[in-house]
Amino acid sequence: MRIKEGYILKDVANQYVVVPIGNEAINFNGMLRLNKTAKLLFEALLEEQEIEDLILLLKENYDISEEDALRDVKDFLTVLESKNILL
Repeated sequence: MRIKEGYILKDVANQYVVVPIGNEAINFNGMLRLNKTAKLLFEALLEEQEIEDLILLLKENYDISEEDALRDVKDFLTVLESKNILL
């Protein structure tokens, strides 16, 4: 899985936001605010990733358990899927 073309990450007033560009701007109203963890996952998802890769990324960057990392990854992926941002 990875992020669809047409979405970029911006730092706006010290907050991370995902905004649509091009044709995606027609289908997606607004923007998606991200915390630092979600930003890390979003940046990783700019290239093809497996869930296991994302879990490992969180575990390497934060002192969290495998279960917590899995929950965080699944929660974030659910948000991205609900917004139709993932391929």
